[in-house]
Amino acid sequence: MVRRIGLIAIAVAAVVLAVVSVASAKPASHAAAAAASCSNVKIGMQAPITGPAGSIGSDQLHWAEFYFTQWNKTHKPKITLVQEDTQLDPSKASTTAQALASNAAVMGVIGPAGSDEVQAVAPIFKKAGLAFASGSATRVSLTSGAWKGYFFRDVPNDGVQGPTDAAYMMSHLGVTKGSKVMVVDDQESYSTGLADIVQQTLTNAGVTVDRESVSQKATDFSSLIAKVDSSTKVVFLPFQIAAEAQLFSQQLQAQGKTAVPFGSDGTFDATNFTTNGAFISFFAPDVTTIPADAAIVTQFHKQFPGATSPFGAPNYVLAQMYAAAVTKACADGKISRAEVRKDVLKVSLPSTILGGPIKLTANGDVAGAKFHIFKIENGKYVTVA
Repeated sequence: MVRRIGLIAIAVAAVVLAVVSVASAKPASHAAAAAASCSNVKIGMQAPITGPAGSIGSDQLHWAEFYFTQWNKTHKPKITLVQEDTQLDPSKASTTAQALASNAAVMGVIGPAGSDEVQAVAPIFKKAGLAFASGSATRVSLTSGAWKGYFFRDVPNDGVQGPTDAAYMMSHLGVTKGSKVMVVDDQESYSTGLADIVQQTLTNAGVTVDRESVSQKATDFSSLIAKVDSSTKVVFLPFQIAAEAQLFSQQLQAQGKTAVPFGSDGTFDATNFTTNGAFISFFAPDVTTIPADAAIVTQFHKQFPGATSPFGAPNYVLAQMYAAAVTKACADGKISRAEVRKDVLKVSLPSTILGGPIKLTANGDVAGAKFHIFKIENGKYVTVA
């Protein structure tokens, strides 16, 4: 037990070390910004806590809550998490963003989860002077520069994922020049963006791509599956809802097709996507399989019993980054959104529970980030790359 507590303390204490990497002198522009007391610091959290992606959103929330619980036991200033449920709906994300923006005690935001949601809330948070960070929104354009200095993420973007997925298909799943891959998006910005990248990468390699599109509410995929012939090696499903990928895969197999289903982030759900032999690419590792994280995972499960997925842990790291920024901003007993916004972008963590360091690029992406490939084997998600 002493060892476990000690390891968790090291993870929390890493924030204190990270503060050293932030410039020691506060710019004059910070001092000019509206300041608040450090006795009532809040960080907002937007996640799909209920709704079709509720299992994902609740896991994201729990990991952020877990970090701040550990932080508040031994550190000051104390940080309170203010949660808002978006249900993975951009309109609800906008409404809850307004609530967080109007709360003067909120100094930064974790979330929202989806790329469409990020696009919806960005103007609101930018106007309010709030930093906001996603542990799951991966569309490339989110860090193209429009929200530079406000939005950041601690996971790699689709520009990394697309080539990774295509390369794995060609090196492990029999996809070669002249063979065929069906790419099906679900009409959401994350899905279409990733589908575009995979399609282009495969096309450049001489692979024939059948590009299709379905609604997130679709339940009958028979007309698309009828197009899957013997030369189709893979059906790529960058869906946002895991249950939809499961339904598609079941219908694919029911028609006797041998093409391999290959999902992406939104399909990583061991409860709702269980197709044996399917593959999934994901922006984060499974921390429950990393030996160095064993003590932290054990403590997490004590606070939040039950299953966890790779969707959760990136939000622990975002909370860690905000704690470092808040500590720096509160060095003089006052804090402002402008201070937190500028300081959090400078945070550098030499190691994290994600298995590597975190340092942001100028546009708010993670330097050197990579994607992971999982295979579903008898209901278990097994890391294969």
